[in-house]
Amino acid sequence: MNPIKDVVQAVTMPFKALFVIGICWAVNAMTYNGRWWVWWVVLGMGIATLVALGRGLRTLLLGFVLWWVGRKLYARYGDAVRERYDAWVRRANPGWAQFGDVVGTMRPEGPIVGGTRAH
Repeated sequence: MNPIKDVVQAVTMPFKALFVIGICWAVNAMTYNGRWWVWWVVLGMGIATLVALGRGLRTLLLGFVLWWVGRKLYARYGDAVRERYDAWVRRANPGWAQFGDVVGTMRPEGPIVGGTRAH
């Protein structure tokens, strides 16, 4: 499961299907012998398009669920757990504490400049 590929295919597959069906329809029209075999192409490309849309929808739904759960967890435990985690990082690995300070400046409230929040 490659989430980026799934979403890209969900967007591009209908266009690919229309292109392939158009070419096959043109070939079928030029070589018409009483049978429209292009309907088999339409059926196959329709199934492929539905599968691609299903995979893309599954990926987007999973992303939404993860975002929603993360939002709820952060609303409930956010700042207290973040402070405990930052304290643990400073104790356990002092070299990573500087990285944590840089990441900590990227909070939604705004960056920390000179020890105070810049707005």
